[in-house]
Amino acid sequence: MKKTKLLSLALATLMLGACSSEDVVVNEGSVPPGGNGYLSFAFNLPTAPSTRANDDFQDGQTYEYNVKDATLLLFAGDNEAGSTFQGAYNLKLPGIQDNPNYNVTTRYSIVQQVTKPGSGEVYAMVILNGKASGVVKESGGSWTLNDGQLTPGSTTFSSLYTTAKTMNLAQIANTTDACFLMTNAPMFTKQGGTSNPTSGQVQTLSVIDRDRIYATEAEAKANPAADIYCERAVAKVTVKAADGIGTGAVTGTKIASYTFDGWTLDITSKQSFLVRNVASAPWWNYKANTTNDYRFVGSVGLTNTATQTLYRTYWGVDPTYNGTGYNTSLAPGQVDETHFNTTIGAVPASLTAMSKDAYCLENTFNVANQNQNQTTRVIVAAKLNVTGASATDKSFFILNDNKDVIYDEKADIETMVSTAYMNVPAIRKVLESKLKAGTTFDNNDLTVVFNNDGNAGYWTVASITVKDASATKFTGDAIPAELTAGNATYTAAIASVNKDYNIAYYKGGVSYYGVRIRHFDESQTPWNNVNDPTTSYPGADSEQNYLGRYGVLRNNWYEVNVTGIRNIGSPVPDEVYGQDDPQEKWISVRINVLAWAKRSQNVDL
Repeated sequence: MKKTKLLSLALATLMLGACSSEDVVVNEGSVPPGGNGYLSFAFNLPTAPSTRANDDFQDGQTYEYNVKDATLLLFAGDNEAGSTFQGAYNLKLPGIQDNPNYNVTTRYSIVQQVTKPGSGEVYAMVILNGKASGVVKESGGSWTLNDGQLTPGSTTFSSLYTTAKTMNLAQIANTTDACFLMTNAPMFTKQGGTSNPTSGQVQTLSVIDRDRIYATEAEAKANPAADIYCERAVAKVTVKAADGIGTGAVTGTKIASYTFDGWTLDITSKQSFLVRNVASAPWWNYKANTTNDYRFVGSVGLTNTATQTLYRTYWGVDPTYNGTGYNTSLAPGQVDETHFNTTIGAVPASLTAMSKDAYCLENTFNVANQNQNQTTRVIVAAKLNVTGASATDKSFFILNDNKDVIYDEKADIETMVSTAYMNVPAIRKVLESKLKAGTTFDNNDLTVVFNNDGNAGYWTVASITVKDASATKFTGDAIPAELTAGNATYTAAIASVNKDYNIAYYKGGVSYYGVRIRHFDESQTPWNNVNDPTTSYPGADSEQNYLGRYGVLRNNWYEVNVTGIRNIGSPVPDEVYGQDDPQEKWISVRINVLAWAKRSQNVDL
């Protein structure tokens, strides 16, 4: 998987006390509370690769770094979470400045006139492309975020990362107009990786040193006040097929060759927080028992204007993290469509081409909720050339998930289910007692109708009826009531056939494979295929061992590399059951995360 880079905003000193070009500056230095002044800052985007799984950074596409507008929010208070909104400012963007820092791609330096908050610590937050994406709105000096009013002295910073909002993905990850929503990234004060970061603290807002709030623009520019590191509000996913894997023989299976039609995202969140939520996180010092990797904090630091070294963080809490608000009364295999988008049970409306990117809101969860029906996955579509499939369009049928036997004709399936129907004891009894002497009755006397007939997916028997011409075979020249719709015997017989026959129709030979997206790789969250009847993640230390094994986090780039197809998949995206690590697997994948932070995984399908 790929971890995508941060956008870093380095704030120079706040310069308070506006002056026009005709003003003569006599007194310099600090500005009193409530006075006007200037804020100088810069934001940067991370760059450069690393050998560590967490700190593997790549720039991605140019449009993912484009900044159309920037809004500065100032907060003040005794602590970050409880600090209250003081004011918002439109920032005039200068040209991009190159920055050599590791995992920073570009840098902007800005001087902004502001009003100095009256008391408490001063905190800075920047929202990039907020107006272009429709998240930030200003009218008559009033500001809203996601249609929530920003009230000076009342709106707390904590409300921005604890209030779930339905996000318009097409607006906050707009590839057409080169506009991605970005906000402050939570950074950590102690190094992770092979070092225990227990004594560190997380910082999302940048603290503005009051002693660096000056009366003149020149002083502010010369003495930067803070650095702000920004991250995109979405995760990025790319699915690739390895070189030479697009077509080729598969030894020991019915698949002679295959090509890839594309892929799509599935079980993606509909809601998100404006800022990544890491409040009261207990997991900064977590590492799996068999590793020496404190995986939630990076090991490559960025030094800010206060000569403090900060490290990237690699987890967060989303709106349904602990099952909060999640529909727990779902039937097995179902997805809570109030909170998630899903393609289960239907051919995807569209597919993303292999090697092309797609974006989604972050979706994270604790280990107790690390379940397949809550985990974002990719659906890979492959067109199979299966031995025994239709010579015309490669379509085929499979019964009862027996992928060793391929049926190419609908007539074969009709014969099998009509035979099963005649062998239901109650139906057999009617045929034996009410057929005229010397007559025969077979599959040709019945008409079979399927639900979902002609469409890819799972078929069930809708009806099996006696043909009108066959009525003369029965005593009285009439079809017995027990063989007609609405009769209890008939209804029970159809139900019996549907119970015994699971019919899968692969239209055009297309097969779908679901791959749940890994966040931390196998070296960070090793799983030993534990065969526990109660849970896939046993032990009192399951959170330390497995937290973050699956999920998608904003500003992380997940790359799924398909390395092969092992077997026939599903005719449509299948329902999902149980925890994220079941005993059976259809697909082999490898996931990496890039700067964005990039995360990749390989899979055999």
